[in-house]
Formats: sequence, structure tokens, C-alpha cells
Amino acid sequence: MPGRKIVDMDSLFSGAEQVHKLSEAEAEIKQLKEEIEQLRFKGSAEIEKQVENLRDRLKSESGTLLISLDDIRPNSEQPRQTFSAESVQTMANSLKQDGQLAPIILIQEEDYYFLFDGERRWRGANLIGWSTLEAVLISKPKALHRQALLTSLHREDLNSLDKAEALIREISETTRLVSEDIPRILSAVSRRLTKQGKLNQLSQAVSASLNEQKAILDALDVSEQERSIIAVLLTLQLNPSSVDANIFPMLSLAPDLKVAIREQGLKGSHAMVLQQLSAKNLNTSQKEADQLRKKTITRVIQENFSVSQTRKLIREILKQHKVPSQAKFSPAKVVNSFNKTVQGLSEDLLGEMETSRLEDLRKILKDKLKDVEAALEQR
Repeated sequence: MPGRKIVDMDSLFSGAEQVHKLSEAEAEIKQLKEEIEQLRFKGSAEIEKQVENLRDRLKSESGTLLISLDDIRPNSEQPRQTFSAESVQTMANSLKQDGQLAPIILIQEEDYYFLFDGERRWRGANLIGWSTLEAVLISKPKALHRQALLTSLHREDLNSLDKAEALIREISETTRLVSEDIPRILSAVSRRLTKQGKLNQLSQAVSASLNEQKAILDALDVSEQERSIIAVLLTLQLNPSSVDANIFPMLSLAPDLKVAIREQGLKGSHAMVLQQLSAKNLNTSQKEADQLRKKTITRVIQENFSVSQTRKLIREILKQHKVPSQAKFSPAKVVNSFNKTVQGLSEDLLGEMETSRLEDLRKILKDKLKDVEAALEQR
């Protein structure tokens, strides 16, 4: 392995709660870190620019190395788990046509390197048979998953499913809560605060200082578990109520919808609408529902439907499969139900009924008997 000086960037991508400890860091690192903290949550373009600045710094201090693709391992703690075949092929085409425009960022272990940033380039290079890639090195952050999460979380190309799974992992590791309990706890506190008219206060905490966040959570009187989950989301500058409404629901999607997100580029918002095509809603078998949903997923993706167009399409499909009211109350079912009701009128039960109710029942039965006789006479 090439021996080069590795810049210690452990603190570069630390969480928002560590901003107040920067006075102990060197002035240059402090300035760069503050810039990252300010830019990280403003949008994809600015994040990419800052990652590029990081590459430039590493290149100037450590140099660029040519690393064998065989010596590179993907980062198992990478929040982005979705690399569609189409996106990898696009990257491969770009590498083949224009070459490698920016080095990947690697972390060196004893006998291999693993990826901190640039997995799509690594996959694309493997696809076209390259043997090496240009890379710069950083030392391993103490909390690798958190660092990778922070650099990926607010990029627009990180899909909602990957984001949900990464957040669950981060919250679970930080709070020691069971992964399956986290969405339930967050949903419960969101519903309660909504009923109390206090959800807006929680939203305001996102942009508040640490002391202000603590005061807000104290005033909201949340439980220890609820507080721990909310606190993690706030350090990531995420709105807990938005995570509950728009991100964690991705975890309950049907398996085929998750596959479509990962492999076909289906958007999470579209997937939530398509989730309505269930066997229960369609009044059909699970197999038929799965086939129809698969067909609809393909159409939505190929025709590039908007969310509103997808909603309209799903409404039309559900309307077509709606059970007619007369089918729900067929004559046979009505008669069977009536027979059971009449048979349930035991002698003891009739004996306990008030005289007025017995008279009402006799009138109803007489009137219905006339209707039955009239129907028979028409046969």
C-alpha cells in the first residue's frame, strides 16, 4: 500500500451539537467546519461544492493516489444503499468518455481501503473494466455512520427509503432504542402534539440553538424516549414531524415498491400513493393485486407521472375495482341475514320484550310478508 500522510479529518463532518466546541480546534479547521455546518443543509449543489473543497484540501496536503479497484471496499455504513443500474451505467459512460473528473475519498485500513465518498464512480469503473481510480485519503472518523449520514442526508439524490433506514440506524445507535419502536414512538408524540396544538413549536426547534431546543422540549413535556429521538433528529437539523409524515412511512411500503425505489428510481411520494393498490382495497387476491401494482409502477415510471397524476390514476383504478353496492347486499345475503335474525328471536327473548315493541315487530313482519306474497304472485 502506498504510504502517505493522512489528514485527520475526524471532526470535519461532526454533528451540529459539536459546533460550540470548535474553540479547541485549529483556526483553519474551525473555519472550514463552520462553513460545512452552514452549507450542509442548504441544498445539493452547495453540499457538492463543499465536498469538492474537501477533496482539494486532501489533494494539496496528501496528494492523489492511484488505487487498485480490487483494494477498495464499499462502505457498509453508507446511508445511500440504492445504486440503480441506470445511474451506474450513466457514470460508467461518463468515465469512459470524459475520464475521472474528481478523485474518490477513501479511508485506509490495514490491508484495504473503503469508500467514504464516490461509490458510484467505483461501481462505474468496475463496470467498464478499469483497474485503478484516483483517490485521496482521510483517517477513519470515530462515528463513521454518522459522518457518512451527515454528508449524504440532505443531498437530493438520496431517496426517502435509504434516508429512512439510515435515520433509524443512527437513532437506534444513539439512543439504544429498538429499531422497530422508533417510528411508533415518533408517530405517537407527533399525534399527541398535533391534538394539543403544539406541533408548530417542535418545528420551530429545528432552527433554534441548543439551549432553546432544550427549553422547547421541556415545555412540550415529552417522555424520555420521545425526547431522545427528537434530539437526534434536531442535531441533524431535521423536522421530527416531517420525518414522521414523509420519511418513516417508507419503511412500511410493500416489498415490490421498495425494490422499485432502489432499482427503478421510483420516488417515495409516488410509492406512498401506489401503496393503496392493496388486495383489500382492490377486493381481489394478493397475487392479482401484486400484478396490477407492478404494471402500474411501470407505467408511472415510464410515463414520468407527477404525484398528482399518480393519485388520479390510482383513484381511477380503485373506482374500477370498487364492489357495487348491490353486490355487497345481494338478495341471498339479505335473506340469510334476515333468517338468522328471526331465528334469534327466541321465545324467552320475545317474552321479555315490551308490548309496544312486540306490536312494532308484528307490523314490520306483516308488511314484509305482504311484499313477499306480492313478489311470488308476479312469478
